[in-house]
Amino acid sequence: MPAGMPPRPDPGKQPLPQALTKMAAPMLAERVQAMAAVKTEADAKARQAHVRETMLQLMGGLPGGTDQPAGPLNARVVGTVDQPGFRVEKILYDSLPGYHVTATLYLPTTGTGPYPAVIYSAGHGPFGKTEAYGTGANLAHNGIAVLAYDPLGAGERLQAMDPVTGRSYAGADEHSLANIPISLIGDSVSRYMLWDAMRGIDYLQTRPEIAKDRIGSYGCSGGGTMSAYITALDTRVKAGMVACFTTTYDALLNSIGPQDGEQVLFNFVKNGLDFPDFLEVTAPRAFAEVATTEDMFPFVGAKAAHDEAARFYGLLGAEDKLGFFTGPGGHGAIQPEQVQIFKFLMHNLAGNDAEPKLERYGFRAPIDLRDTTTGQVTTSMPGRTIYQINQERAAKLMPKAVAVTSKAQLTALQDRLKREISQVTGMLPPAATPPAVTVKSSEDVDGIHVERITFASRTGIELPGVLVRGNGTTARLIFTADALDPAPAMLLKASQGQTVLLLNSLPWPPSVDELKPLFGTTLPMTSRAFLIGKTFVGMRADDVLAAVQYLSTLGATSVAAEADGTAAVALLHAAVLEPRIASLRLTGMLSSYKSVLEARPNRLVTEAVVPGVLLHYDLDDLVLAMGERPVTLVDPVDGSDRRLTQGEFESEFARPIAAAKSLHEKDAIRFVRSPQS
Repeated sequence: MPAGMPPRPDPGKQPLPQALTKMAAPMLAERVQAMAAVKTEADAKARQAHVRETMLQLMGGLPGGTDQPAGPLNARVVGTVDQPGFRVEKILYDSLPGYHVTATLYLPTTGTGPYPAVIYSAGHGPFGKTEAYGTGANLAHNGIAVLAYDPLGAGERLQAMDPVTGRSYAGADEHSLANIPISLIGDSVSRYMLWDAMRGIDYLQTRPEIAKDRIGSYGCSGGGTMSAYITALDTRVKAGMVACFTTTYDALLNSIGPQDGEQVLFNFVKNGLDFPDFLEVTAPRAFAEVATTEDMFPFVGAKAAHDEAARFYGLLGAEDKLGFFTGPGGHGAIQPEQVQIFKFLMHNLAGNDAEPKLERYGFRAPIDLRDTTTGQVTTSMPGRTIYQINQERAAKLMPKAVAVTSKAQLTALQDRLKREISQVTGMLPPAATPPAVTVKSSEDVDGIHVERITFASRTGIELPGVLVRGNGTTARLIFTADALDPAPAMLLKASQGQTVLLLNSLPWPPSVDELKPLFGTTLPMTSRAFLIGKTFVGMRADDVLAAVQYLSTLGATSVAAEADGTAAVALLHAAVLEPRIASLRLTGMLSSYKSVLEARPNRLVTEAVVPGVLLHYDLDDLVLAMGERPVTLVDPVDGSDRRLTQGEFESEFARPIAAAKSLHEKDAIRFVRSPQS
């Protein structure tokens, strides 16, 4: 950090993360009680079955079933690199039909096979499988084969390629970018990343040189995440090594928070799960946890995870199968622990307790280990991207949209959405009392009395607002993520005696997380919410309903509401639930969740994401459910943040437009394209 620059605020100390951590606390406390009740071997096995089933359910199950067949591996060796004591084979195999995985196999050429093997998951970085060169070479020298594969979005497997630049739209965040459209149908990108590794194990078991019953897993950082998944959920793994990932959510939520798409399963904490469950599901198979004292994944949590898991392993008589290797250093600085790591793998996979022979290998240039002619599967061979695979699965899972041609059908849709919106978005039950509103200051602007207020969000945060009190029964609610002007004169004059409430939406204060071109700043915050079954849409909709409830205490029986950007998505959800919202003006709103599935790439939709939403409804359903209440869409955008044309708007909202004309005999759905757009 340059001299004189203020330190970056701790993400865990921001008001909204603190509020979300407070919501998570009773869930984590309930898990502590559940684990205290695990006292016998039978209890432990029952807990394992429950956790394994829950994890798989939360990620959407695994591919390979009848709805998404795995297809043949189509594995082939496309090149070799001979080295003293081992051979590197360049491998291609299919995880799913047309979905290609690039890999390298480090095969010992000394000793007697069949050899134990390790599936190596690379971390989040551009090099992918190439990072394994030193580890793969050394393990091969010590009699253990290694299959290192390129994870989604790394090495030769970039999925979101810009055809103009030949580079990834998302850089090192491809896995998190892909998770957004995948999450809309209730899945997690982790199901595909785990499947890639499991198919790698399938391949190892086809090789006569490999001992099929002696396979392990290795990974650090993002690779540690996948190694934890593989070790926990694939019982073919006899020994797993997981570095710089495990901690506890009590520790992580009070610090940097969750980081990556595949690391965050919606409702994970709400369902009573935590990091130690990865270790405990594995028992009595071998699990090595590697942690550095200055890691961003808090070391105190890593130790707590180990201590809890040690008791669990003891219930299964496997205390000696749990390793915990620690040392000083930051994230990924595990070189000092290499001897312990190698000893652990050699002992548990090969029954070899000799001192490992380690050599220092320089970095191997990616081109030396390239499997494809261009360096990318998407440009060198026909196939499918993760986005296409998700689109195909979505088409099978999403309910078919049907025209609403009668008022009975409209009522049925409205009743269904009123039941489902709160559940899907994680909203709270309706509040019994209006929110607390505190006047902080007041002033007269152009003869109109204006009050600066704070509004008690249902998250527990005080949101800033501006209030103009009127005398009539109509009010205006303006819900925005932008900083509030003291009292725009034009707005106040336009109020014409109405009560007007301008309210900032969550998060407040704005996030201090890193600004990313495709995600904005709030991805870590939304991830925190997802863990406990919350969404920005639901939390913001809760605040909209509370605002209408407050306006009713000022005499308003009808509210004209407006919002912009992703806050507009929340307002639309709330309006379906609240009949006192008489009209909507939605500026720059996402036109549909389906457009996020189709976007190349999706942009700035993070705060609008509702996991599983497309299994229930899309945004045109919500507009349709507004009935004859007017909805004006100003500059709506698709999932890539591109403004719609008039024709695209009419196509996107054809069902609500047709219903408004046939059922209400009016143009209730209006499109406005602003001059600057």
